[in-house]
Amino acid sequence: MKSLKKTFCVILSLMLVLGCFALTASASGRKEALPTSAGIGALRNEFQIDYAPEAGGYALDYAYYSPAGNSDNTKYPLVIFLHGIGHGDYVGSQLDDSDMPYWASKELQSRFSEGGAFILLPRAPEHKLVYWSKSLIESLRAVIDDMISKHGDNIDTSKIFIGGLSAGGEMTWNMITAFPEYFAGAFPMAPTGTFTAADTKKCADVAIWMIASTKDPVISYIATIKPLWNNVCKNNNNPENCRFSSIGSVKEPSGGSASDNHHMAKVITYDFHMLDGSTYPDVTHVDGNGNSFSLVSPNGIISWMNGLSSSYEGNSGSGSGNINVNFLTNFFDTIRNFFLKIVNMFQRLFGL
Repeated sequence: MKSLKKTFCVILSLMLVLGCFALTASASGRKEALPTSAGIGALRNEFQIDYAPEAGGYALDYAYYSPAGNSDNTKYPLVIFLHGIGHGDYVGSQLDDSDMPYWASKELQSRFSEGGAFILLPRAPEHKLVYWSKSLIESLRAVIDDMISKHGDNIDTSKIFIGGLSAGGEMTWNMITAFPEYFAGAFPMAPTGTFTAADTKKCADVAIWMIASTKDPVISYIATIKPLWNNVCKNNNNPENCRFSSIGSVKEPSGGSASDNHHMAKVITYDFHMLDGSTYPDVTHVDGNGNSFSLVSPNGIISWMNGLSSSYEGNSGSGSGNINVNFLTNFFDTIRNFFLKIVNMFQRLFGL
């Protein structure tokens, strides 16, 4: 009899514990993210496609991951990543050609203080021979505003982050200089284009993490990247929040060499760590005051984001619009887009 009573008490205790767990999960309403072991295909399927209204002459589509579940009142950060040229040919191509869906995995989502983050992947309309450029500033702003309009109950507008690779890195700079109020932080990677000291002053309140390779075959580390970083250090109002990561040879997260040393997105596939959890190799990090630091798992860009915020309240189009897009801008963008199309054709020809 005593044995039966003891068994009943154990079962009752277990039921109470499970019941409390279920109530907690239900109260938070948070979506259960897939593990990285599910694979990139399954993680891409967790994203949805949506469309922003026309602005600046273009209506952009975008892919996004939402961490919010039913009855979830949590406010999550919004992380925006902009693809490089050759990855915007069709709706969803920026998702199919990207490793950023790993940021929707349980492992990386759990690194955010809030337990998750929205991941937003806009697409430049490359099928129209239009690439990331100043002429798309208003169009991309409309994407961000559309996300906030539709998911504002779950987006913490004081924690919006933007980054991108190559032309996407250039567009990152365009956006933080045009609408600095929108962003708590930015992570441009091997950005194309040229940005001046005056440009860095326009976004002096935005925390910036630059990522570049000393062996980049496309962007000059000495002539372009280092001068830009020096201007960030001089002109940012909070240099202690700024970071610069200098890569030697870019590696795949599994350990092999990347296709070339320009494809820096591989560096953040697992948030500056390798697939096995080890530290990303052949990299040095310094902050805006010149202090070196190391990244010990799980610390990476996400832990940096956790400590940042802005005063932005999500007011549509309230940015300062520091870049004036006029006839000349559009004219030069047309020439630039034609040149980029030729580059894109060569990329496809050689399977890059």
